Amino acid sequence: MVAVSAPYVAGFLAFREVPFLVEAVQRLQQEQPKLKPQVLLVDGNGLLHPRGFGVACHLGVLTDLPCIGVAKNLLQVDGLVRDELHREQVRPGWGFISTL
Repeated sequence: MVAVSAPYVAGFLAFREVPFLVEAVQRLQQEQPKLKPQVLLVDGNGLLHPRGFGVACHLGVLTDLPCIGVAKNLLQVDGLVRDELHREQVRPGWGFISTL
């Protein structure tokens, strides 16, 4: 657990949380060098961020590890309209990974 002093600002999660995540990865590498992760699953968006570079991208660049953003909300996909049909297709509890 960490104490976060910065407020949550939608769209800027990486600036608030990535420093702590980088520190956790570095501590793992120092304390258990044989346990280097092959990939990190990140609670947040990556390339599907509205600015095209979410928390998963930030963490990947700073740790030099592949990261996959596993977000609770689908923020952006080119050509996708978030209308009633979209809401019917993406049922609660399934997430959007089930549409792959």
